[in-house]
Amino acid sequence: MTGNKHNPEGNCSNNGEPDPGPYWRRMHGDWRFWAGAVFMIMAIAVYILSGDLAWVPRGIPHHPLP
Repeated sequence: MTGNKHNPEGNCSNNGEPDPGPYWRRMHGDWRFWAGAVFMIMAIAVYILSGDLAWVPRGIPHHPLP
């Protein structure tokens, strides 16, 4: 078994290196986090600016079907 029961990530810090901290703190330096955040913001902006994804212009009145 690697690591110890007090470290949930399974990393043993006996090699003299400082503890990197939990992942939720380290993820802000990861490019995948920022790429996902940018895509999520772009998707929200498209949803809001498109009028709930209704691409039909709102200024044109629609004729009801007979």
